[in-house]
Amino acid sequence: MRKFKVGITIESEAPETVKKVGNLIQNAVNKVEQEDIIRLLEKVAKNPQIIKTALKFI
Repeated sequence: MRKFKVGITIESEAPETVKKVGNLIQNAVNKVEQEDIIRLLEKVAKNPQIIKTALKFI
């Protein structure tokens, strides 16, 4: 499979937060199937509130 490098912009007060978010995103991309990530992010894009609901069950 080919590899691509993607740049994103993250707004934050602290550089540590940006680094943590970036690392967690990369970790998820490496461990979760792409189709599952796509489905999840499409749902979040349509309804961001779903994250708060899901976190209640974790």
